[in-house]
This record gives sequence, C-alpha cells and structure tokens, in this order.
Amino acid sequence: MEKHPGKLFYRLSRLTPRDELPLKRRPKAKVYANPLETQALPPLRLEGGPPLFRALAHLRPALPEVGAALTLLDLSQLLLPLAERENLRGFPSAGEAYPLEAYLVALRVEGVFPGVYHYFPKEHQLFQIGSRADPGPWAEALLGLSLEKAAALLVLTLVPERSEALFGLRGYRYALLEAGYAAGLVLLAAVGLGLAAYPAETFYDEAVARLLGLPEGEHPGVVLVLGR
Repeated sequence: MEKHPGKLFYRLSRLTPRDELPLKRRPKAKVYANPLETQALPPLRLEGGPPLFRALAHLRPALPEVGAALTLLDLSQLLLPLAERENLRGFPSAGEAYPLEAYLVALRVEGVFPGVYHYFPKEHQLFQIGSRADPGPWAEALLGLSLEKAAALLVLTLVPERSEALFGLRGYRYALLEAGYAAGLVLLAAVGLGLAAYPAETFYDEAVARLLGLPEGEHPGVVLVLGR
C-alpha cells in the first residue's frame, strides 16, 4: 500500500472503467444571509474596451462544431501561454519548478503529420513521439466524449515531484494549481482566436497515460479538445 500522501491521493483519485461517479446533486454556492453591508458593482461591459476583456466576456468551454483543421499558426498561438520567454513561461509556477508537461495529439492540423507530440517550451517546438492519432481510443478514454470534429487534443500532465523537491507535500497542491493556470490561459487564447476549446477533466487515467506512454510519476491533469 502506498504510504506517501501525495502519491496516495493521485492513486485514489484515478478513474477506471470499473468506477462510477457519484453525480448526486449540484452543490450550492455559498451565500451570506446577513452581511454587514452590500455594495452593487457597475454593470459588466461585454463589448468594447481592451481586446483581452472582450475575449473574457465570451470565455466559455465549447466543443468543436465545424470539424475543420487548425493551421500551424493557430496551434502556435494556442501554445503561446506555455512557451518559455526569458526563462519564464506564461503562467505562474511556485518556485519556478514547472511540474507541467504538455502533449499534442494532432488529428487535423495543416502541415503537421497526425500523431502524438511532446511540446518543448524552451524552443517552442513539437517533438513527435508517436505516429498514431486514432480518435477512437481517445474518445473511450474520455468516457465517450465525441471527438468527431476535434482537430487536436492538448494534454497537460503533472510531475509533482518537481514541486515537492522545493515545497514538500504542498508541492502536490501547486502542481494541480499550475495545470489550472495553464488550461485557463489556453482556453482564453482559443476564444481570442475564434477557436473552440473544451477542458475534459473526467477521463480514465491509466488509458490516457497509456496512450501517451507516460512514465511512472507523471500523471494526466486535463485534456483540452481543440478545433473550430
């Protein structure tokens, strides 16, 4: 039995085809019944203003609907938040440990052979590590999520031991936070480009790890379905 608390958490929170999600009820948001004071805020501005705020106004997860391919320029800009610039990346990382890795499953990307690629942030390059990009096994791993119109999958994985080396067990918390930072920025980039992006957080962990060929100690964090 695994005794390391961080590793035990990842093991116990894995999802396999034998498991069932509780799906009991949607939790309610916290509301204070008797606040000392209330303050109304100005109405949200959904149009106009800086481009970033226009993109934020339309930020929402969406599966691809058109089924068209992504261009290489689309892909480059989507990966911009993950790229290394002046020895830093476009998202926070406690202690600059960067426990995050990124993999691209290219299904329909112009100028890119279908296959599995590892993203190298320092050089902003893709290294092909697998020649198969069959959406069938990926759809099964994502609990039957339709990938018929997807152009690519971006899988963010975690190597929490990098953060643990600096922060002990708290590093496991930082690794999960980092995946959230990066995924949110890729979603924002997709909205700004007029593309569709959907974060699939529920998947069979061992199936995703097997499709990517992940080593021991590297865990799938989130799968972003990309397209038009």
